[in-house]
Amino acid sequence: MLYIKTDYLALISLDMIRIAIKPILFILYYFLYLVPRTNKIWLFGSGSGHSFSDNAKYLFLYSSNIDDVKCFWISKNKQLVKNLRVDGRRAYYAYSLMGLWLSIISNVYIYDGRANGINFWTSFGAYHINLWHGSPLKKLDRDINLENSDFFKGYYGRFLEKLSIRFSMPEWFTISDLIIATSEKPKNYLQTAFGIDNVIVSGYPRNDVIIDHSLGCSFFSDDSIQFQKVILYSPTFRDTNTDNTQVSIDWERLNDLLLKENAIFYLKLHRHDKSIVIDKGYTNIKVLNNDVDVYPMFKDVDLLITDYSSIFFDFLLTDKPILFYSYDKESYLNNDRPMYDDYDSVTPGYKVLDFEQLYVKLELFFKNPKSLKEVDVYNKIKDLYHKYKDAKGSERTYKYIKEMLKI
Repeated sequence: MLYIKTDYLALISLDMIRIAIKPILFILYYFLYLVPRTNKIWLFGSGSGHSFSDNAKYLFLYSSNIDDVKCFWISKNKQLVKNLRVDGRRAYYAYSLMGLWLSIISNVYIYDGRANGINFWTSFGAYHINLWHGSPLKKLDRDINLENSDFFKGYYGRFLEKLSIRFSMPEWFTISDLIIATSEKPKNYLQTAFGIDNVIVSGYPRNDVIIDHSLGCSFFSDDSIQFQKVILYSPTFRDTNTDNTQVSIDWERLNDLLLKENAIFYLKLHRHDKSIVIDKGYTNIKVLNNDVDVYPMFKDVDLLITDYSSIFFDFLLTDKPILFYSYDKESYLNNDRPMYDDYDSVTPGYKVLDFEQLYVKLELFFKNPKSLKEVDVYNKIKDLYHKYKDAKGSERTYKYIKEMLKI
């Protein structure tokens, strides 16, 4: 009991230290506005600063090959920084002297979520270019109207409630100078969600690798190529009930079907989902790291299974079938996130509500993969969410940023 008590007190002390230094960080944040910054140094970061993925990754790789500006990847992951340097890329640990110095003098912060993907506390006064990480299916930020949501409380709560949320998570409420979108439809949603008019339709840099496979390294090892079919299951995270590790899947029975059909099933959780879904090893089911970049994998995936994740909008560019496993739809809509559109109207594929239905559709897929795809509806949604279907998302985005900065 003494050990538990000591550990508990240590956690309390750590939280108290974080709260105590927050006012100092805010003073630093506003003070750095006075520091001169340069448009010639662009900083990139992804997610919460630990991964090398998403739109920021592909725009960084594109921009790094052009001499007009100096591009640096800033990360809180020391091993990632080391790997990028070995690969010949400019990269620095976020809290190193050089990482902090670059963060202070750079006028261009490029990320795909929040500014803490680089360093929020050094970002005041810089251009915030938010590439975001998906065309909105679920409502975002200002558009969330569930009273239990911290976003709702931060925007529309009572004064003290709002103050508390904004003090705890200030990076959520930074207004970007530029956001990108894949078409006019998601553009409109991003404008209302983030309170910004400057949203351009350029296409997502990460989608370039879907069209031009040479832009991404091969995902699979020689061991994985032996399978006849590759399935990717990529569900979104839940805002509530985050400790629930129960998923409505009979993993044993699924693995038996995969063995029979010589198929491999990859599970990729959202980067904010830290739950343990599978606690047993299976021969034909593999769990991917939350931070892994799955976009180079799309060329080898034969079927995508998801629920409310916007990943399917990008996967439409592959012209391969999608299956929607929405077993907790009503609970999700009522407790986690409302949606911009009627779910069924923008999800081109079968909707299955329990494992038995999922199993039946998988059997159908193995017999005839084309049977899971209604071509007309599929193409209609693809055209609605993708103005461009080429590999020039990075090029268009890069050119627009340069024009905006007058470089």
